[in-house]
Amino acid sequence: MSHDTPLVIAHRTTMGHAPENTLLGIRQALDMDCDGVEIDVQLSADGVPVLIHDDLLDRTTNGSGPVGEATLAALSTLDAGQGEQIPTLREALELIDGRMLLVIELKIAAGANVPDLCKAVLEEVARVDALPWSWLWSFDSDAVIELARRAPSGRRIAHLCLSPTPEVWQIAAEHQLDGISMHSTGLTQSNVEACRAHDMAAFVWTVNEVEDIRRCAELGATGIVGDFPERIRAAV
Repeated sequence: MSHDTPLVIAHRTTMGHAPENTLLGIRQALDMDCDGVEIDVQLSADGVPVLIHDDLLDRTTNGSGPVGEATLAALSTLDAGQGEQIPTLREALELIDGRMLLVIELKIAAGANVPDLCKAVLEEVARVDALPWSWLWSFDSDAVIELARRAPSGRRIAHLCLSPTPEVWQIAAEHQLDGISMHSTGLTQSNVEACRAHDMAAFVWTVNEVEDIRRCAELGATGIVGDFPERIRAAV
């Protein structure tokens, strides 16, 4: 699973150009002709998958407190930047509609119910037949394993990590993962070769400096995630 040119993936919905994890950011990624866009997903208090990175609302919205303690109705009243609302995963899927890859990172907040989040995300993906153009990522090993157990054939799952540990490689082998997504400092020739040997994609994040982008491309990264997709496109 390799590409001559790495996939260009906008981080947190083109975070360098629009408020992160918003529909505006997704539109920006579409306008920039990105190969894909990465989003972060958690559950609202009433079990709806929504786009937000932090456990708390404070940094990215005009609200405060834990995301998981707010209902969708309460979340929808908040400003996520430039007048944008916190979108639902359903809205993101319907907006993209197969025009580019959607990388869904499942964020596991303290006390989060991992099976419930995995189930809800997979149901939304299945609802619009988005499996062929979706990737499912998580740092949380339990979430990765749960996704691998629940997802139908044709799914694409990657384990996020700073650098793949023996545990990550073991989970990838046991659960037939489709990729590993590592920090730019963890992307090495040996890690890329190990991914290729097991027919897995080797993704890298979050790469914003031209020199780093070129290094990742030269090492053979399958896809590069960055806040400024135009830099990735120009560098590769």
